[in-house]
Amino acid sequence: METDRPDQTESSRVVPAGTLQLESGFFWQVEKRKGQKITDVLYPTVLLRVGLLDRMELRFLTEYCKSTLINDRGATSKRGLNAMAVGTKIYITEEKGLIPEISLLGHLTLPSGSSEFRPTYVAPDFRLSLSHTLTNSLCLGYNLGYQWDGGSPEATGIYTLSLAADLSDRWGTYVEVFGDKPEKGSWCHSADGGFTFSPRYNIQLDVSMAVGITSASPDYYLNAGLSFRIPR
Repeated sequence: METDRPDQTESSRVVPAGTLQLESGFFWQVEKRKGQKITDVLYPTVLLRVGLLDRMELRFLTEYCKSTLINDRGATSKRGLNAMAVGTKIYITEEKGLIPEISLLGHLTLPSGSSEFRPTYVAPDFRLSLSHTLTNSLCLGYNLGYQWDGGSPEATGIYTLSLAADLSDRWGTYVEVFGDKPEKGSWCHSADGGFTFSPRYNIQLDVSMAVGITSASPDYYLNAGLSFRIPR
């Protein structure tokens, strides 16, 4: 089983036709900037992937969010259901020599969820997911794309670069750099790494951690999750 978590790089593989894969997790992020501290907790994050065709899957994403702002005036919090996104992943081509395995992903985030987190407009995002098999146990994956936040017309460019390794039949690990660049903002770069463990062929557990590299990036996040597929 290959998942789209815990790293930021979306896999170039689609789930098999006729299967359902649920990827869920707990996410805690801290950002300190200009005398204030913002803590975002997502519990849980949910990605439902449905194998529709041999080369196509449907995707549904949502999460429950709590965001806390602490400054010299005290602490204020808001919580609720984040906007739901619907989308697809389409498998374009398999790996052939120097040509990577390629898939196209796209989502539409809908004006939905709790009022505190509901976007004003439909927000699209898309990315190309590419991967190279380096050895029998080592794989290089990377994404390039654009996304919108549903509140302004400016887009944000995104990139990821992940090196993943199989440590055994059940254990895996990865290291990654990722970032984004708003049209009217500065580059944000971060680095993360983590481990995966599969007690069964259709179940995966994961843990990961990230740190910000540039001043515009969040300071750090912690992430843990559970994924499973039915039927096998």
